[in-house]
Amino acid sequence: MNYNEEDQQLKRQQQALEQREQAIRLRELELEIAGETQEREPPLYQTRKENLEKKSTTPWWKKLLFMSKLFALMVVVFVATRIAYWLALGILVSSITWVSYKLFLEKEPSNNKK
Repeated sequence: MNYNEEDQQLKRQQQALEQREQAIRLRELELEIAGETQEREPPLYQTRKENLEKKSTTPWWKKLLFMSKLFALMVVVFVATRIAYWLALGILVSSITWVSYKLFLEKEPSNNKK
């Protein structure tokens, strides 16, 4: 009898275990089906307010430094264009003068070979 009782108890435990496994598997399948049919929402994250005071106020000296760099760049470009203008004008005038001299004022070479 002792053997039969142990056998029956073992069978009951096995049946209970199978029922629990079946229930767990059934819940997993239900969750899987619900997840497929239902649109999944994006994960939600904790939000926080942005500190606008820190970003909006750039220190005055940084602005001044930027403006001075911009002004220096404009001065350099202005001076460079003036120098390029006068250099191009000088080259143009000297080349026209040289061509004029060669054409009109230089003596023609004599071809008197005897």
